[in-house]
Amino acid sequence: MKRLLPLLLTCLALPALAQTPDEAVALPHELTTGAGDAFGDDDGTPMPLRALLQARYGQTWAGAARAGEQALVQAGDGWVLQRAFLRMAAKPTNWLSGKILLDFAALRDGNAIQTVKLAYVEIEPAARVRITAGLFKRTFSLLELLPIAEYEFADTGLADTLIQDTGFGGRDIGAMVAVQPLPKKKWLKVLVGAFQGDHIASDARPDGLLTGRLESTPIKHLHLGADIAWRRVPTVPYLLPTDGPQDAGLAWSADAMLQFERWDVRAEVLGGDRTDLLHRYNPELGANATTFLGAWLLGAYRIPVHTAVLMPALRVEWLDTDRGHPIGNHVQVSGALNCDFTSRVRLLLDVTRQWVEDGTMPVGVKPTGDTLGTYHDASYWRFVTQLQVRL
Repeated sequence: MKRLLPLLLTCLALPALAQTPDEAVALPHELTTGAGDAFGDDDGTPMPLRALLQARYGQTWAGAARAGEQALVQAGDGWVLQRAFLRMAAKPTNWLSGKILLDFAALRDGNAIQTVKLAYVEIEPAARVRITAGLFKRTFSLLELLPIAEYEFADTGLADTLIQDTGFGGRDIGAMVAVQPLPKKKWLKVLVGAFQGDHIASDARPDGLLTGRLESTPIKHLHLGADIAWRRVPTVPYLLPTDGPQDAGLAWSADAMLQFERWDVRAEVLGGDRTDLLHRYNPELGANATTFLGAWLLGAYRIPVHTAVLMPALRVEWLDTDRGHPIGNHVQVSGALNCDFTSRVRLLLDVTRQWVEDGTMPVGVKPTGDTLGTYHDASYWRFVTQLQVRL
């Protein structure tokens, strides 16, 4: 409790901060997918410089797990500066724009390479045609394409972590073309991208990952999407002998959003090949995980309270990381309470319960060295409180 006291005192003081009319909390505008900008594809501000800070405290309880497995699920516990974003944007002409997003929080691990999250230009050579090139999010999965600044939970879930491990999601160097060919723009948006697909320089190719996405708003409030991604798997000389050859992998997803002024419902189902060759082997089975399948459902409701907005949210997720064997099932249920004191300050309280089948390999947090393949994932309770400030 003593560890939480400084954050709680800070949060109690937030409502007393002076607010100008333009800072008063408003119900959010329609969420749009884009190149993975943390602030949204178009956040409605002409400001060329934006910042976002996320400070959090987390605590995980996994009483039934072995000591090593507890250490894996508790790796992110304690106080941490989760994100320290600085975004720079420029639009010298109506048809040319560019953005750079830096995350100085990555320096806490001494990883300067991870500091640069986005660096891309967008060109609009014709009406309803946009070309994006540079370092940006791969166009796969709704979880990757929505702005993280608006997300209602402390993390994006297991499925998002897995598609980043497999190389279908996450940021990458590449190019994408977006076209809206029908009479009404919202009827259809087609996005086609080609990416490097892997960060191993000796195997870098412009077509390492090919992605396609369709988006449609057939009626007001309903948004539909579908993705497909094909990844060329690099040859890695230090793989375990049991990994065996794999030339390519395929993944797919389908999503839907219902969005109203006060409430949102979002859902997605996704699956594909396990192309994360370094982490898919299970020594207990003596075999590889070859495919995965998952689904999630999220609902949020906004309640205006004086100058603030309370937003309770619920997320349920199921993920089978190994469809070919009778293990690999994860179930997560998360409940969150967001409080937007102003349009720039949000306090988040998040409680997550995870159930995992015995013998399932971990997702996201990977053992290293002599412990590779030794520890399994664990069931746990997790509490996270997070303070977010946007400038």
